[in-house]
Amino acid sequence: MADRMNAFDIRMDALGAKLEVTANIAESNARVIQALANAAAEAREERQQLFERMERHEAKMEGLRIETARMLDILINQRNQGDNPTN
Repeated sequence: MADRMNAFDIRMDALGAKLEVTANIAESNARVIQALANAAAEAREERQQLFERMERHEAKMEGLRIETARMLDILINQRNQGDNPTN
């Protein structure tokens, strides 16, 4: 009976050690998952900032396009007035 208790104790110690290893792996995995979640959140924020920046640039480009078209119209009108004086 003492041998059986001794074998039981040895087996329980081994299971305890395996449980500790498993707990350490789970903790490590949790840290990795948290790090990945943080990286994903940071990437989302950076992507959102890029989209906002692109929208601002697109608005500026549209403004420049409109201004360029307006100036071109002015120049064409000036040229046409020079070609066809009304005096």
